[in-house]
Amino acid sequence: MKLKTWQKNVLSAVVIVAGGFLLWNIAFLMAYGVMLLYNTIRGPVSQTDAIINEMVWKYIFAALVLLISSAVFLPKKIPALIKATYLTMPLMSVLIIIGIGFYEYSKWIPISIGAVIIAGTAFFIYMRKLPWLYYFATAYTGIVALIVVLFDIQI
Repeated sequence: MKLKTWQKNVLSAVVIVAGGFLLWNIAFLMAYGVMLLYNTIRGPVSQTDAIINEMVWKYIFAALVLLISSAVFLPKKIPALIKATYLTMPLMSVLIIIGIGFYEYSKWIPISIGAVIIAGTAFFIYMRKLPWLYYFATAYTGIVALIVVLFDIQI
């Protein structure tokens, strides 16, 4: 039986939702692993150096995500569904790092910054004329991140 277009689209959306959720969990575990490894290597630090050292592991994690992202997004042979699903991971990683960084401030600050990032991503997708899958992945990630902030969900 051949699937109709709408059935393929619904199936693609389900893949993005499920794959995105799985990738977010992998990213959170990867961030935790980077933090543990960094803290183990650097050893004990003074209280004044703690803030700087906390940012360093986040930069290492961001560089690792960027490296993996280039391996996913650069090859032309990887299908758009896989790339769109993967887009959820670096996008959510950025939004969560922003949320952590601005946790002590009003919740509207990380929401505003996140909205700019989501809008910028959508604009990039529009300019590159990418398929609807990328828009869906971006919207899905943005909505879930917004729900995390609004309902103060701890991750």
